[in-house]
Amino acid sequence: MPTSFLHWLWTTDAGLLVRIAAGAAIFLILALIDLRRRGPRATRWREYLFLLAVTALALLYGILNDLLTSSISWEYFYYGKDLAEILGPTTPPDSLPLHLQAALVGLKATWSAGLLLGVVLLLANNPSQRFPQLLYRRLFRTLPLIILVTLLFSALTGLLGYLNMIPFMPANMTDLLQSTAIRPQPFLAVFGIHLGAYLGLVLSTILTIHKIRLTRRRLTKKV
Repeated sequence: MPTSFLHWLWTTDAGLLVRIAAGAAIFLILALIDLRRRGPRATRWREYLFLLAVTALALLYGILNDLLTSSISWEYFYYGKDLAEILGPTTPPDSLPLHLQAALVGLKATWSAGLLLGVVLLLANNPSQRFPQLLYRRLFRTLPLIILVTLLFSALTGLLGYLNMIPFMPANMTDLLQSTAIRPQPFLAVFGIHLGAYLGLVLSTILTIHKIRLTRRRLTKKV
């Protein structure tokens, strides 16, 4: 029984919603405890609100990205993301169910990335005796740079994918491309867009952490 529950919790869509709800409930409880103990000096609720906002922004990006890319290559999601079992044997699949399932794929792929990004930015802005913290509204101003770099990388690697110039690819994707049922150029373009999103997110996060640290040092010199 415990094994079956854990399998359901970690591998099903319903289990994903339960995990997200449980995480949100834990954050809410911790914020309320901090608010009760410290009153107006409580800060956890601001941190958790920031995490929620960054995660929501990542979810929006993932959903919009997969709605767009499922319009470019239905094969990438139907075969590459194993949606054939859900959408049925008819190809190409009906567009509405395809887009809805692709949006769900985007949601599942980006919520944890958004949460991790928020945590990393908060850690970069951690309280310190040497450097002042940035206001949360100032942290929010770093997000457009992350989105812009991610979009630029996605566009670049999407073009490289369309031109078949990406030098590496997972073995399962390579095997799929041998099938005559798949249009290779759109498939590779979508693979490139998704690859670029992850690369752009990593690079832009590193740049943003560096920017946060430099800003905190400059504020120290002004004090």
